[in-house]
Amino acid sequence: MKKLAFLILPFISSLVVSSHANAWSNADTAWEIGYLATHIADWGQTRDIAAQCGEGTYYETNPALGRCPSTNKVNAYFLGTALLHAGVAHLLPQKYRRTFQSATMMMQVGVISNNAKIGLNIKF
Repeated sequence: MKKLAFLILPFISSLVVSSHANAWSNADTAWEIGYLATHIADWGQTRDIAAQCGEGTYYETNPALGRCPSTNKVNAYFLGTALLHAGVAHLLPQKYRRTFQSATMMMQVGVISNNAKIGLNIKF
């Protein structure tokens, strides 16, 4: 159940935050959910790194997490950045929101793809 909460909380938070935004559309919600799907995939792959750290196979390259983060640190980071992303998207003017959402989603797709190529799995 705890694992499920980590998956659902970013989605619910995003929807709650976005429902109060001025000029927030259903399309904005769909784009934010799309971003969060990629964010959660990256989260799972980063948890895979944390689980294998110390074996010498993988290490984290995000300086905010450090080379060998704990699973708790990974969870806190990804939950916080999911909420931050939704908040920034909420605050951005409509004309910049889609660019922010799509650019960050594409960045995540690149990271996820690279992680998959080197053998990381999405683990929760």
